[in-house]
Amino acid sequence: MILTNDAIIKAALSWLSRKNSPNRRLILGIAGIAGSGKSTLAQRFVDALNEAAPASAVMIPMDGFHLPNSDLEARGWKLRKGAHFTYNADAYVELLNHYRSRSAIGSYPIYCRKVHEPVTSPEAVTQSTQVIVTEGQYLLRPDKPWVALADVLDECWWLDVTIEKARRWLMKRDTSVGRSAEEAKAKYLRNDQLNTHYVLAERRNSDRIVSWPEPT
Repeated sequence: MILTNDAIIKAALSWLSRKNSPNRRLILGIAGIAGSGKSTLAQRFVDALNEAAPASAVMIPMDGFHLPNSDLEARGWKLRKGAHFTYNADAYVELLNHYRSRSAIGSYPIYCRKVHEPVTSPEAVTQSTQVIVTEGQYLLRPDKPWVALADVLDECWWLDVTIEKARRWLMKRDTSVGRSAEEAKAKYLRNDQLNTHYVLAERRNSDRIVSWPEPT
């Protein structure tokens, strides 16, 4: 699927019309390499859902489950922040599974790029929430505990973007939060490039492959 605005709206309306159990919510996962635009797609999808049915959707990003910087420093993992082992994957899977139940309401963490730590989202899962959208690099990893997401997510999409395009977008994002071009390049080479390799080499099949439209 090519992700035009019309296609995103059509897909969102399709999710709202699904006949799911009144006792549980639907959860959509969006996977892809770093810099592919996963959070942008997830937010546009949530916005389309909420435009059609106010307060019907929230986004719970995987990045909200980064281990605290103090833990990463203690384990010698600070420079590898963003690798699959630098997340509390068990807590991530557990929280999503918890919020499958329509009776479960409450908060969830998001990642703050100002303090570079997880913080509590100002949004919440409420009784009105019908769909949860989550996104991250490792939603299709085949090993534990990530593989448990196969039973938690109703669908998981793969956002297909070339490595070079994702690298350019990632460098632009890193410089926008204060890194110099040299710092952003060094970060990519020592960390993001490795993570991209592992994501592409070790992933389960997705339910759908989607991509951004080419500029005209």
